[in-house]
Amino acid sequence: MFNTREIAARVLADIYEKCDLETASNINKSFIKLDKRDRAFVRLIVLNTLRRNGQIDQVISDLIKQPFKKKDSFILNLIRISICQILFLDITEYSTVNTAVEISKHYNRDKFVNALLRNVCRKKTSLHRSLVPESNIPKWIKTDVINFLGKKVLTRISESITSEPALDIKIKKDYLKKKNWEKIFNGKFVDKELIRVPNDGPINLKPFFTEGMWWVQGISSTLPVLFIDSVFKGVKPSTVKILDVGASPGGKTFQLLEKGFDVTPIEISKRRAQKLKDNISRLNLKSNVVCEDFLKYRTKRSFDCILIDAPCTASGLIQKKPEILIRDKAPDLDRLVIKQKLMLEKSKLLIKRGGYILYCVCSIHTREGIRQIEDFLLKNKEFRLVSLYKGISKFGERIANGMLLITPDNKDLKGGVDGFFISLLRKD
Repeated sequence: MFNTREIAARVLADIYEKCDLETASNINKSFIKLDKRDRAFVRLIVLNTLRRNGQIDQVISDLIKQPFKKKDSFILNLIRISICQILFLDITEYSTVNTAVEISKHYNRDKFVNALLRNVCRKKTSLHRSLVPESNIPKWIKTDVINFLGKKVLTRISESITSEPALDIKIKKDYLKKKNWEKIFNGKFVDKELIRVPNDGPINLKPFFTEGMWWVQGISSTLPVLFIDSVFKGVKPSTVKILDVGASPGGKTFQLLEKGFDVTPIEISKRRAQKLKDNISRLNLKSNVVCEDFLKYRTKRSFDCILIDAPCTASGLIQKKPEILIRDKAPDLDRLVIKQKLMLEKSKLLIKRGGYILYCVCSIHTREGIRQIEDFLLKNKEFRLVSLYKGISKFGERIANGMLLITPDNKDLKGGVDGFFISLLRKD
């Protein structure tokens, strides 16, 4: 049986080899056998190492002049998690160094690891002063943020992502006043029906999950439906036909269904479509999920509103998915921008005159947000931007005639928010 820190190093090594955290954990048989407490410890180390990736690698670069060979990838990741513990986590230096040395004995690198980590311990204070959180942000995000929002915003974002992200739960309105939810979840309401709770264990083991009284949904993700609700204020919701594109895991679909809209969720992935169906059933809601590629979707129906939650780089989720921080997604960005463009072009064929396209992405990159919409409007003169952000713009920054960009550095909410871009287009 491997030590928890050895497991953490192996999980991290797999993530650096292009796995996401969930996959890297699930393929590690030793991790699966751990109890709840030890799993949480492994995740704590791995997630914080990823969030501090640039700072940690800077320490390694400064203290080790000889680059690591590929065969030494495990030792490199053992050193990474050890430096993270010494500099950024409340874990005793003695325990961290001794455990790493014992593990490295199996690889005949114990003297090297011991000398390096003890050097880190000695220089701890000066290292803290020299390291900047901006180094944790990859260049493909950093350059875009600086060019569009400026260096101060980049600094605030880089500082915000080093902490544990919040978990928001949306309570169904029928149950909102029936229970003391803040006491049940040890949380605090951050909006009318949204409570922020500790991120401390499996979602399905939290109270009243199986009873279908709530679902998980970040506050940024709830805003698109608030805009849709505002647009159709005074109209009977059941008469409003909405196509929810890329619907899984379902937060926005659930919101729309709860408000009584006629919703058709569409999801290309069979696995994600099934998850969406399961969640709809658990929440005692009703809707027919379409499992199909939206770009090939054929229907005789036309819609009053199409909500596009487009596939994207997820650069707005770097606090929740810090593995994004170690990826060069520039090639993916090119491919995703093309797909987003095609989805917008497809939507204009299915929307009624006087209807709306609500386009959103969990990205803060301008190519996936503002520049994508500006390009669409330039080529489609029958569409115009609609500004509906009064009272909601506090969560982000209004840009270019009403589009809303939310960055992860919101200081009004402890735990921050997911980065998100939202725009609403009307077909005249």
